[in-house]
Amino acid sequence: MPEVLNNSTTLQEAISLCLHRNLHFAAYRLPGEKNSTLVIQQDPVVQIPAKMDHHLPDKGFLIAPFSREHNETWLIRPDIILHNTTTGDQFERLQHLPEHDPYPLSPFPDDTTQAEYIKLISDSVIKIKRGDFEKVVLSRVKSVKGKFRMLMPQVFTALCSAYPDAFVYLFFVKGQCWIGASPEPFVCSHDQRLKTVSLAGTRPLNKYNLDIANWNHKELEEQKYVTRHIEKILNGFDINHVEKNGPYVIRAGNLLHLRTDFSFDRKMVGRRLPALIHALHPTPAVCGMSTGQAMDFIRNFEKHNREFYAGFLGPVGFTDKVCLFVNLRCMKVYDDRLILYIGGGITGESMPEEEWEETEIKADTLLSVIKEMQ
Repeated sequence: MPEVLNNSTTLQEAISLCLHRNLHFAAYRLPGEKNSTLVIQQDPVVQIPAKMDHHLPDKGFLIAPFSREHNETWLIRPDIILHNTTTGDQFERLQHLPEHDPYPLSPFPDDTTQAEYIKLISDSVIKIKRGDFEKVVLSRVKSVKGKFRMLMPQVFTALCSAYPDAFVYLFFVKGQCWIGASPEPFVCSHDQRLKTVSLAGTRPLNKYNLDIANWNHKELEEQKYVTRHIEKILNGFDINHVEKNGPYVIRAGNLLHLRTDFSFDRKMVGRRLPALIHALHPTPAVCGMSTGQAMDFIRNFEKHNREFYAGFLGPVGFTDKVCLFVNLRCMKVYDDRLILYIGGGITGESMPEEEWEETEIKADTLLSVIKEMQ
């Protein structure tokens, strides 16, 4: 397996070539790191991992949807791995890879209007107050028309620069192109420790909101819902001596969130890691409480398929690390438009108009970078 560590041709040029040739690939930059990685699969047959309740794929870039009932899980095989830059010889090798046939165009979802989203929130608040569930996370779709696809290599680089603490990625599989800058780790390993987080509650970035004492009851409760859910799952796996830090305020671009960190010895999970991942997904941060009833509400009343929005993705099998992140602050790239998926947690105290404004601010995470490039 070729591995390139430095020299002349930029990663942007390699990504552009992959897009032009319809090659399956994933480019990513881990939070807090300067270097990016590009994994490229040489043939057009994408691996669809078997049900991952018992084992994770051996190696590659894993892309899991919000709901496995409606979408496939994909694994991009790392036939070629490039780190940050590539040699001229390697770029020439990429140029000689056979071009894959273009894929059929997939239909795009309709925009969610402000009236539709506000009604959906109002209906969910009624159900929450009636006791159907405690919280639900509702998403909406926002489109931006324009031919942006070949700008994605530059957008990827710009997102890496703008959001150094996010997981930034760009992938192309079976004609689907997605890009994002997620603030939320899902399950990550480091120094024989496994880590997950509870991330919920959102406010605009300003000095006042940096103090957690200024956050209101609704936002604090929303964070507690997710924290309690994770604690319950970890207890169910008999995971003891969990280090817990939070809640605290964390910055994600032009937004602030409430976050609680969980860390524990990886040996306590052992071979049960796939089962733990299966139990944690989807968390109340992207679905709701109680998860089953909230999921039913989402399926019945959101008019769009979330696809990979609010799923999870990242590299697996490289050394002994697992680096999976929730797919938030993301968009799907079509030939003539961008489709942004954005959402927020709804509780009995939610104000529909304020929730709409929150999603507009979240959408600006990606759109602000694209506007600067234009």
